[in-house]
Amino acid sequence: MLRRLVLLALAALVAGCPSVQQQYVVRRANLSCDEANRYAFASMRSLGYSVGQFRLATVGAPGMIKATRPSERGGDDHVTVDIRCQPDGIEVFGAKDESLLKQDVTFSRGFFLAFTGLADHGPETAAWNEQQSGGTTSGGAKFKIQPQIGLETKLDFGEDLAAAGILAVKVTVQNGSDRTYKLDPAAIELRNAADYGVKPIGLGEAAAKLASASAADAAAGAPPTDPGRMADLLRGRALTGRTLRPGDQAEGFIYFPTGSYTRARATLVDTATDESEGFLVEF
Repeated sequence: MLRRLVLLALAALVAGCPSVQQQYVVRRANLSCDEANRYAFASMRSLGYSVGQFRLATVGAPGMIKATRPSERGGDDHVTVDIRCQPDGIEVFGAKDESLLKQDVTFSRGFFLAFTGLADHGPETAAWNEQQSGGTTSGGAKFKIQPQIGLETKLDFGEDLAAAGILAVKVTVQNGSDRTYKLDPAAIELRNAADYGVKPIGLGEAAAKLASASAADAAAGAPPTDPGRMADLLRGRALTGRTLRPGDQAEGFIYFPTGSYTRARATLVDTATDESEGFLVEF
């Protein structure tokens, strides 16, 4: 009897939660599922949370992010974000794991503001930054080099590359100069605090590592992971060598062994003079 009363009390609390927290559910008809996943992940990062679990949302299949952050009262705060995508729009909601009983909406409010801020102003901010940098029309040749940390790789690959010992680094090169350059991804390296340079790993090695990690994480009885599929996945998103004429842009990923890096060094070769031009990007 006591157990039944407790369950009834919990049910009453659950029924009351929407009335308190409903205002912090993000509902948008103008966002894609990919945008919902990316904004939710970025919002967690901006609030100082470390993502421990991440399941991508797809249309009809809900997604979830679980994360932690040190609490001001000691220990860790544990939070969960639910992401739902339907043909007519997305729905995203975040809450502290214990807020069901405590009705604590502090995180829900903070996540709501972070997510809606990105959704409302993210594209506008990106466009402003692009204009300030000169984009592909001015400002000379420039690199943007961004290592993907932890489960962030699921946004672009659907796989946890970090678990396989692979650091995926997104590289964007814009030629806002009047020169023509030759781009070689192998000429890009990462440097650690001791300024030791690390070269990219090959696609074959990276694919083998990813297939091995995926097989180890697969459920019992699941079909073996196909290294060829992993190679195609990495190759399809890889930065490739090419000639960059004035106004051109190249974008893609380079794969490195996981590690602690502080900067990247890249090189372009001027096709007219065959001289190299170096670029240093701090993280």
